Amino acid sequence: MLAAVIVGVVIGYIGSMPVAGPIALLVLGRGLENRSRNGLALALGAAIAESIYAYLAFWGFGAVLERYPWIEEGARFAAAIALVGLGVHFYRRRHQAAAPAPPPSNTGNKRNFMLGFVITLLNPTLIATWTFTVTTVYSLGLLTFEAAKALPFSLGAFSGIVGWFATLLYLLKRFRTVVTQTGLQRALKLVGVVLVVIGIGIGVAATRPYVAHWLG
Repeated sequence: MLAAVIVGVVIGYIGSMPVAGPIALLVLGRGLENRSRNGLALALGAAIAESIYAYLAFWGFGAVLERYPWIEEGARFAAAIALVGLGVHFYRRRHQAAAPAPPPSNTGNKRNFMLGFVITLLNPTLIATWTFTVTTVYSLGLLTFEAAKALPFSLGAFSGIVGWFATLLYLLKRFRTVVTQTGLQRALKLVGVVLVVIGIGIGVAATRPYVAHWLG
């Protein structure tokens, strides 16, 4: 059981490091806005949703998505719309306010928690990612597939994901003062642009099969 927790922690921590996914960008944005607690709440919501996928990967949930592809397709469309909207919000908000005062530390924590949870839950491709991950872990002989190890592994993954984002937010808070306000504004606008690009990319990928069928 302990080995499952440790493996989950390591994978969750390292796997969350690339600042390329929507959750990483949103947490980065909260950190740049000097809203670390909001960022941590967002990370907690995302980590719970992703740990659910890690848990389901042990039970072969990928087979369910193959049998009911509309689940993944519907989630992709919803995620695309949400990410484009969030990206536009990030870009326009920073354009309109040069130096916004940070809100009280507890304001918006519930909203950010639900945002992280929903955005991650709307990304069913994570089940494929975690299925590949647990298969790799199994092939390396680090763990065996046993029902009793699913929960410890997913709890470890949750801890690792939250641990990385807490580290990121700490580093942003510590070194934020060395970045100019103009630099912060540009970084936040960039976050918004990248979120829009990711959202459009997800939307195009979700639409492509229908376009190909219509053209064919």
